[in-house]
Amino acid sequence: MKPAGVDVIVPCYNYGHYLRQCVASVLRERRIPIRVLIIDDASEDGSAAEARRIAAKDERVEVIVHRVNRGHIATFNEGIGWVRADYMLLLSADDLVAPGALARAVGLMENHPDVAFVHGRAVRFSHEDELDALCESVDADGAAIFRGADFIGDLCARPVNPVETATVVVRSSIQKRIGGYRPQLLHAGDLEMWLRCAVHGNVGVIGAVQGYVRLHANNMRDKYKGPADYQQRYEAFVDFFDRNSAMLANAGQLKRQALRALAHQLIHDASNALDNGRRCAWMIELARKIWPGVRWTRSYWRLALKRIVAPVLARGPWRGSPKPADMGPTR
Repeated sequence: MKPAGVDVIVPCYNYGHYLRQCVASVLRERRIPIRVLIIDDASEDGSAAEARRIAAKDERVEVIVHRVNRGHIATFNEGIGWVRADYMLLLSADDLVAPGALARAVGLMENHPDVAFVHGRAVRFSHEDELDALCESVDADGAAIFRGADFIGDLCARPVNPVETATVVVRSSIQKRIGGYRPQLLHAGDLEMWLRCAVHGNVGVIGAVQGYVRLHANNMRDKYKGPADYQQRYEAFVDFFDRNSAMLANAGQLKRQALRALAHQLIHDASNALDNGRRCAWMIELARKIWPGVRWTRSYWRLALKRIVAPVLARGPWRGSPKPADMGPTR
């Protein structure tokens, strides 16, 4: 019987200088069968040529080059269509797989056929010289299995994506069943995908470091912050519940919980923004859109009061009057 393997999709757009190290981190896994597909999305930095050089040296690597840029969602979904191994990983060309990560993930999922996907710890790094020290601390004891329903409930209670894509190995049969990433969710597609996977199986969590996430000036994730991030998370939850409510026993309650938590998060962040002299009106407006009931909460009215008082405090209480130090002694 052929051992279970992992097909790794590496989408690349102008990350050619990271590509060799990324693919090498995958190919060093020798305990299980590995295939790699590099999809260059019409890069302008020579990424396609670098991808072909890598493939020429290892028959496990294949390359697809787009003549025109199709965007990352279409590229992801093209890769999913290529997968034929039992398990799959979507790995950005600027990130790395930790030593032994793929074998650990496959081992857990082979022992637990009810698990839809596995993820683990991710370590962020900025410079190459950090990696040697990071790789020395890869191992950690323990793995846990969480019910898919519990994963969904936890994510609705705290609507922030807790999963780093670089660490996620998905059972291919489930990925094929549920389909690819949603084109409209450019930034929160992974959040919606983990929710969707959890409808169809449990979630494995590995205690070891499973991936390394590179921090640099051109991170794609940094392009979606502020209003876009909140709006995308809101749309991800709405899309998920619109399509999957029939498979969830308490879908209505979970959806309300997620939108309420997201609105509260916006009000909290709006308060912090106001404290730091930044605009917060868009946060308040979006919070009301996501959950109209937020306007009747204590935190909302505290923020409303703070917005009234803040301009007065900014002008200074002593303008036109003696400052406290000039008032002389007090009794």
